[in-house]
Amino acid sequence: MNKDKVGALFFLLLSIAYGVLAFDIPLTFVGKDEVFTAQTMPIALAIAGAIVSFLILVLPSEKTGDSANVAAVFRGLDWKRVGLLALLMVFYGATIRVLGFVLSTILFLIGGFWVLGERRVKILLLASIPIVLFFWLLMTKVLGVYLDPGSLYFFLEGLW
Repeated sequence: MNKDKVGALFFLLLSIAYGVLAFDIPLTFVGKDEVFTAQTMPIALAIAGAIVSFLILVLPSEKTGDSANVAAVFRGLDWKRVGLLALLMVFYGATIRVLGFVLSTILFLIGGFWVLGERRVKILLLASIPIVLFFWLLMTKVLGVYLDPGSLYFFLEGLW
C-alpha cells in the first residue's frame, strides 16, 4: 500500500463521514423547498470526494513495484506543516463569527499560503483578497446566500 492509496482511503472515509453529517444541517421551513439549500454543497462535495477517492483506491497506480506498510507511508511527511494548517483551520472556525466571512477567510488564505511557503506579500494579498471577494459576491449576490459579516462589523457600524 503506497501513500496515494492510504491518502485515498483516508479521504474516502472523511468524505463518507462528511456526507452523513451534511444531512444533519438544519434547514429553515421556507428553505426546505428550495433547489439550493445549506445541505446542497456539502452533499455534492462529499459525493465528489468519495468518487475520486474510490477511483484512486481501485485503479492501478503507476508505482506497481512500491509496496510498503502503513507505517512506512507516514514516515517522512511534513507533520509540522500539517499541524500548522490544522491550527489555522481551528483559528478560522473560531474567528468567523467575530470577524465575519470576508476578513476571516482572507486571513485564513494568507496564513495557509504562508505555511505552504509563499513569502511575497504582493502575491499573498493578490491571491487571497480577489478570490474571497469574488466568492462573496457570487454567494451573496448571485446565489442569494447570507454570509454573516461578523460581530466586528456590527460593532464598528454602531460607532458611526
